[in-house]
Amino acid sequence: MNNAYMRASFVRMLSAAALVLAAGSLAAYGAPHDELMPEPRSVELREGRVAASAKVNTVHGTVPGAPAAVADEAYVLDVAPGGVTITAAGRAGEMNAKKTLGQLMKLGGGSVQSCRIVDWPVLKWRGFMLDTGRNYLDIASLKDLIDMMAAYKLNLFHWHITEYYGWRLASKKYPQIAERGFYDPLGNRHRGKCYSQEEFCEIVDYAYARGVTVMPEFDVPGHAEAFRCAFGFKSMKDPGVKETLCDLIDELCSLAPAEKMPFIHLGGDEVWDEKEKIEEASMTAWAATVAKNGRTLVTWDPGQKFQPSGPRIAMLWGRSQGEDSPWFDARGWYIEDYDPFEVLNAAAFLQPFRGNMEHPQQMGAIFCGWHDGAVGYPYSKTFREQPVFPACVMFGDLYWHGRLYNVQYSRRRLPFAGDPLLETARDIERRTIAQRDKVLKDLRHPFHFVRQTQMRWRMTELDGTVIAKDIAQGSVFPYYGPQTSSNLYHSPTGTVIVETWIKSPDTQDIGAWIGFTAYDRDHGRSRSGGTPDIGQWNRFGAKIEVNGIAIPPPVWHQPSLSPQSRLAAVSHVHEIDETPYTNDEWYMREPMKVRLNKGWNHVKMTLPMPRKVDTWRTQRWVGTFMPVAGTTDHPREVEGLEYSSEPQSASGR
Repeated sequence: MNNAYMRASFVRMLSAAALVLAAGSLAAYGAPHDELMPEPRSVELREGRVAASAKVNTVHGTVPGAPAAVADEAYVLDVAPGGVTITAAGRAGEMNAKKTLGQLMKLGGGSVQSCRIVDWPVLKWRGFMLDTGRNYLDIASLKDLIDMMAAYKLNLFHWHITEYYGWRLASKKYPQIAERGFYDPLGNRHRGKCYSQEEFCEIVDYAYARGVTVMPEFDVPGHAEAFRCAFGFKSMKDPGVKETLCDLIDELCSLAPAEKMPFIHLGGDEVWDEKEKIEEASMTAWAATVAKNGRTLVTWDPGQKFQPSGPRIAMLWGRSQGEDSPWFDARGWYIEDYDPFEVLNAAAFLQPFRGNMEHPQQMGAIFCGWHDGAVGYPYSKTFREQPVFPACVMFGDLYWHGRLYNVQYSRRRLPFAGDPLLETARDIERRTIAQRDKVLKDLRHPFHFVRQTQMRWRMTELDGTVIAKDIAQGSVFPYYGPQTSSNLYHSPTGTVIVETWIKSPDTQDIGAWIGFTAYDRDHGRSRSGGTPDIGQWNRFGAKIEVNGIAIPPPVWHQPSLSPQSRLAAVSHVHEIDETPYTNDEWYMREPMKVRLNKGWNHVKMTLPMPRKVDTWRTQRWVGTFMPVAGTTDHPREVEGLEYSSEPQSASGR
């Protein structure tokens, strides 16, 4: 790792003036180079412009300064009127350079200012995990996801292909998997949908051609209800379980060479029920089968304790740092728990993993798209209910660069207006919006992201006591209880008023994202007590007024749902989790129509907060109000608005 670079990056991020100067110097050339994501390590602008039709030559050679661990991904990109030259040590670096060049051309509208870019990543593994065991995702959407990952230099696709609900890879040796390998009590888990071996190979090859490694996961011995359904096993200790899984691992490894699929993930986490518990010899046998096939084993940590006979890499989800084996960290980057506005907070201000950035055993970081609840149809609703594509853009930047620091509060909030650190978020936000509008303008999936750092909220108690002001974000998460170092939006009384004043240049009807639920896709509705009744914004009595006029909530498609009994086979899952979301969250429905008067307008949200909270999960209340143009799937900013957290007169112009 280049410590000098990391220190320089930290200083630059803390200095708003430096950011403005850098952007201004690039803008002087009319260059789109300051809109690239991930942001390159070094950009030198030169005279002349280069068209997309310019000839590209590749020179194989080392990149000076690149650390040995990532030297194969380093590149020099020389863009000159006489042609484009890429210098890279190998295939990965050449592909990274071509991705940067392609993005530059899209940002520049087909031509760009001549330049020299020198770049390499900090982290070797930069991943995304998608759970298709709980909910099937069609092949076309998987390819769209891989294209997005590749474009933003994410290089590891962790394909969580089995779960309680579905063993989603067909077997030619055991055809009963495609017939019976599903636990789907209410019929909303895409029963019968699994990937043929030909489709699996197609995805592996598709990803490899784009510089992305597929790491498939058979999650055992826990999370294996579908496996037991396929074979009629009552317990993971039954005779034949160990041997059957050895066969399936052999078959999996036969589908792609080790060069293209070097890692096999065998789960091993959350073994809670007696029927899931196994003898250590079973896990050892499965690990040995992976090693026999020339692959490296990956397992969750914490997870099953055993002594593998071959190499092992730990994927951390609960522990602070790996011990005896190499490791990479999921850190809690579980985006099903993210309001779309929160992705910016995390990507701007948190280190990509816990522990020492220079730990010799660290491999990198990964964010995860779980979806415990049933998605229903279409299959691609996963991308509507989670901010997958904005996260690829922003976490791609985070994982490429790393962060030298953690801002403790940043999981739920951005810095206040006036804090120099807010400029860091604003710069990442600006780049992401440029990607949305220029590079991803033809994306067929939702991209739930608009500018939010211009917002200015104030939060008060009912008696007018100011809790916070100059809150610069689209969704505000207040807390009930005492102030802590990570919680500065707190209320000892349990009800807060959140207000902003918006100046509009004309009287106009705008769209607005409005919401007061904070479900995540991890049993969110069951944990928060169910869905609101008709006429309620949430179960706690939230309300919103614009210029003193109450805004009624949507007509809920599924009002008054409450957590029913738990499922028989999966003890921690409620029946409500089998009911797909429809218009439950603001990013699942179209913007509401709101009238703004010319001049200053007052937006007031009242948020009563429940006093009994789920201490393991984040609180279930939130206030979101964001003016937005376009559609929810393809939003844009409402331009020309001004925001204040100080009371303004409606007559003010």
